[in-house]
Amino acid sequence: MDVIRAHGTGNTFVVLVDPVGDRRLSADLAAALCDPRTGLAADGAIRVAPDGAGGVVMDHRNADGSPAEMCGNGVRVTALVALRTGLVDVAADRVAVVAAAGPRPVTVLRGADGTPAAFRVAMGSAGREPSDLPFTAALARTDLGGRWHLEEVPTAFDVVSMGNPHAVVLVEDVAAAPLAEVGGDLQAHPAFPEGVNVGVVEVRGRDRVALRVLERGVGETAACGTGACAAVAALHARGLVDDRVEVAVPGGTLVIAVGPDGLTLEGPAVLVGTVALDVAWCDGVPAVAADGWAPGA
Repeated sequence: MDVIRAHGTGNTFVVLVDPVGDRRLSADLAAALCDPRTGLAADGAIRVAPDGAGGVVMDHRNADGSPAEMCGNGVRVTALVALRTGLVDVAADRVAVVAAAGPRPVTVLRGADGTPAAFRVAMGSAGREPSDLPFTAALARTDLGGRWHLEEVPTAFDVVSMGNPHAVVLVEDVAAAPLAEVGGDLQAHPAFPEGVNVGVVEVRGRDRVALRVLERGVGETAACGTGACAAVAALHARGLVDDRVEVAVPGGTLVIAVGPDGLTLEGPAVLVGTVALDVAWCDGVPAVAADGWAPGA
C-alpha cells in the first residue's frame, strides 16, 4: 500500500490516491496514518478521487480523525497530487477540487520550466455571521468595536467561516501570544458547538501580517490556509489591511487577495515522496482493510 507524503507551507499531509473512487478514509485510518509515533506524523490525511466531471474530490480528515470541511493548504496539495498521478491532465492550468464545503477551483501557476511553482485557490466569500460557523451568539457579547467576548475567556475575537469555523484574535506580538492557552479556552467553550480553529494575528503593515493557528483536531500547525483567509477577511473588514496581503506563517508565506468574488489563497505545495507501507503495519490497523486499502486491493 503506497501513500504520498506532502505539505503546503509546512502543513503536512498523508495522501491516499483512490483512482476508482470506491474506497474510504475513516477516522480510524486517518488517525493511524497521522500518528506522530506509530504512523507518519502528519497534520491530516486526504483521500483524492476523481469526481466524475474532470476534477477531483478531496476527502480530508484532521490528525485525530475528525472530518474537516475545508483546508486551503490541503486543496493545493490535492491539486498537485492530481496532476502528478494522472487524475487530471498533467498540463492542465486549472484543477477543479471539490471538498466537503464545496468546490474550490485551483489555478496552476507554472515556473519557467513548465512545472507547477504555486497554486491559487478560489476560496469563496468569508462568512462573518455567527450562524455561518456555527457560533452561539447568545452565550457571548460584543464590544463597541463589534468583537466578541465570552465569559471566563479574557480575549476578544472575530468569528469567520471559510467553510470551516475560525476565531481571529488580533495581537501585538504574534510570537509571544499564548496561542495554546487562548486557543484552548476558545476551542473548549460551548459557544462553538463544532469546535473552532483559533488564529492569533499581528498586523505589520497594510500588506503584511503574521499568523499562528491552533487547528481543531491537530494543535498548532506550521500553516493554515483557511486561517490565513479568515485573518485577512477579519482585518480587511475592519479596514486594517489592503486587498492583497502577505501572511507570514511559521512554515513560509501565503498570499491572500480580497476581490468582488471572495478571497483567493496563493502558495506552494510540495510532494515529499511516496511511502510504501509495510504489510505488517497494514495488518495491525483494521481500518486499512475495512476502508478498502488492503495491499493488492
